[in-house]
Amino acid sequence: MKHISISYALARFVFLSCLTLALLTSILVVSHVVTSFSQQQDKVINREIASISKNFLLFLSHRQTLLSEQAHTPVMVQTLMQPESNIGKIQDHMADLSMLGKKYPQSLLDFQGNILHTTDHTRVIDFRQTSWLSGLLSGQAPHYIGVETINGRHYWCLAVPINYQQTIEGVLTALLPLGEIYPQKTADTRFQGLAIEILKDKQSLIRFGEQLKGHSLQIPWPFSQLSLRFTVDDEAQNQQVFTLVLQLGLLIIVAIALTTLLAYLYGYRYLVKPVFMVAKATDELDKGGNYLKLKEEFRIKEFSELFKKFNHMTAQVNLREVALRQSYDQLSQTIEELKQSESQLVQAEKMASLGTLAAGIAHEINNPIGFIKSNLDVLQDYAQSLKACHEEITAHSTDEQQKQNLSLLAEKYDLDYIFSDIAPLLQSSLTGVERVIAIIDSLKTFARVDQPQKSLCDINEGIKATITMAWNELKYHCRLHQEFGRLPQIPGYPGKLNQVFMNLLINAGQAITDQGEIFIRTYELNQNIVIEIKDTGCGIKPENINQIFNPFYTSKAVGQGTGLGLSISHDIILQHNGRIEVDSKPGEGTCFTIYLPIPAQDEHTNEAPTSTPAATTP
Repeated sequence: MKHISISYALARFVFLSCLTLALLTSILVVSHVVTSFSQQQDKVINREIASISKNFLLFLSHRQTLLSEQAHTPVMVQTLMQPESNIGKIQDHMADLSMLGKKYPQSLLDFQGNILHTTDHTRVIDFRQTSWLSGLLSGQAPHYIGVETINGRHYWCLAVPINYQQTIEGVLTALLPLGEIYPQKTADTRFQGLAIEILKDKQSLIRFGEQLKGHSLQIPWPFSQLSLRFTVDDEAQNQQVFTLVLQLGLLIIVAIALTTLLAYLYGYRYLVKPVFMVAKATDELDKGGNYLKLKEEFRIKEFSELFKKFNHMTAQVNLREVALRQSYDQLSQTIEELKQSESQLVQAEKMASLGTLAAGIAHEINNPIGFIKSNLDVLQDYAQSLKACHEEITAHSTDEQQKQNLSLLAEKYDLDYIFSDIAPLLQSSLTGVERVIAIIDSLKTFARVDQPQKSLCDINEGIKATITMAWNELKYHCRLHQEFGRLPQIPGYPGKLNQVFMNLLINAGQAITDQGEIFIRTYELNQNIVIEIKDTGCGIKPENINQIFNPFYTSKAVGQGTGLGLSISHDIILQHNGRIEVDSKPGEGTCFTIYLPIPAQDEHTNEAPTSTPAATTP
């Protein structure tokens, strides 16, 4: 007796059953499909028409939303309030406006409907003659969508009001080509046997698809007396019915073949494969990889119960492991955040205490230095008077004995040398006092305590004060080149900016091991103050460039750096709405460039004095 497998027996039984059933039902199905297809096709067409209409409305709605967001930007309101002073900004701003990556003609109207600026002067209409503008300016309409005709071409006109403090200050409009509502570059299968027209006052503005003959359906739109007219090709529907019947016959043949094949695999799938699934899931669980969830609703009752229990066990193990991993990640993140916060707070407290202490010391030193300079000035006058008195006594002495005595006294006490040397000594002392006074003034400037609010600060003055404070660290092995441009004063925190300059100067000095040069340059570029600090030191490796602003990262030896200097400097520049860039070549040097924006209202005021280019040390 020939033995066969369960899979083969199931496949043969299913094949014979399906073949008999297919022959009996095919006739009934085909006849029913032919009669009901027309009804179903009408439903599909109606649903497709509704979908297309909804897509068209969504197209306009999305762009209306984008236009509304553009209208509420601050520069729009500023231009409407002060058009003369902001016309340059609005030109630059509107030149970059786009909707979903496409640029359209846009116009900004004031509260009377006059055009303040338009991005396309070839497609402009007189908005004051339109009927909808008064409704937007009076606040009666929240927005407008309609069709406007320019030079014989039709455009979608989108408009939104711009309000400020409950008052309509102007209107922002956009013109979209009418065909943009359906910008398909390739043929759309939905247009096969279907034509779509956009009508205004029963006049066709544009048609999508071929011109067809058949029954039409017109759908009104909720704005500007527009409507959609759909035309369905009856011949195309008949062809689709024939195609559907043919496809149905082929589908039945394929279904019988597939059913037979599935029946053959049934025995393997529902008897052998479940065992393999459990074995594989157990192996993944043992390895700690992705957990496999078995299908619990299984036909075989025993396998279904086994899968439920296995999934329950796997879920419990997964939950415990996930909870443990989350707890570990949260703990690690909390510890890292605490370290960063603690270090930044300590550094901030140190800098604040150092600034207060330095300012106090400078103030205390300033008083005795003042009267020392005053006394030296008086002493210099006294010395000149004594020298003049000695010269007059010598000149007016007539007695030879007296002259001889005076000469002996002068020789004994070396008066000629004293009188010749006392003036240079006093002048040298006064020069030293002047240098001390300059250092004290720079210390006051550098250690100035910042106020809670920003104040106008002179960038050149801050850099010069910082150079004076850092010069002792640089003068032995660095040659300093300074080039200060004419800069306006900008609002900021002078103490924090001086801290940034100090960090960059100290880092530049430490990067130079033997002898080198440091270049400092300031200038104005594109409404930004630019500060460049460049050195000829060892440079930074390319793989470390992206890490230098990270907290606690340092390439210095242990005990020589905290890794917070550049991180704090980066945060300070961001606090001033600026940015800091670095360019470095190993073995050649590093250049840090700081960009600080100049506020628009300060463009012509509060300019710092001009500094001539220099290449000297302090």
